[in-house]
Amino acid sequence: MTDEEKVDEFVEKLSKCDVTFKKSVENMYANNVDGHENTVTNLKLYLKKMLEIKPKYLLVGEAPGYKGCRWSGIPFTSEEILDTSSFFGDKFKFRKSSEKENTAKSVWSYLDSKKIYPLMWNAFPFHPHKDGDENSNRAPNKQEIEFGKEILHELMQIFKIDLNNVIAVGRKAEKSLNSFSDFKNENIKVKEVRHLSHGGKDDFIKGLDEYLK
Repeated sequence: MTDEEKVDEFVEKLSKCDVTFKKSVENMYANNVDGHENTVTNLKLYLKKMLEIKPKYLLVGEAPGYKGCRWSGIPFTSEEILDTSSFFGDKFKFRKSSEKENTAKSVWSYLDSKKIYPLMWNAFPFHPHKDGDENSNRAPNKQEIEFGKEILHELMQIFKIDLNNVIAVGRKAEKSLNSFSDFKNENIKVKEVRHLSHGGKDDFIKGLDEYLK
């Protein structure tokens, strides 16, 4: 199986993941969810482009936000970025009322300025929201982080990224990665940068400046 075929299989499996164990979680890739045609198409295009780039680094966040990955299908990315960043071509899909997200804008502004593009993912790859309000965000809980570990591990295997080049964004992502046997067996401590929320942008950038060489 080629790496591109592995990506197709990975995304298809993602679209079939059953997250009904938690009512306040939305699998935005599932075929019964609004916008899934865009999220599935975009994620496949993104991962295949990253195969071509052969990224050195993996940047792992906590979970998708409702103004970002929930609609774009790509971690740390809003529909606004799909429309404005030169990184993305005209094959990527977004709605006319494309969402904007400050976190996504900050991340892509930094990456575009450095011309370094790590592979990006989330410890929990689906959108966790507050009960009864899909247009909200909440941090993933312990059960959800555990659910996302196998998915994250599969992606790491597809891209064969050196464990020393894995960077967690936020404490939840760090705890998830540090529990992987891969890191324990190699006695590698996961690198971590501050999450951008709650005034963390400057520390986030400072941390990436240190790790992205």
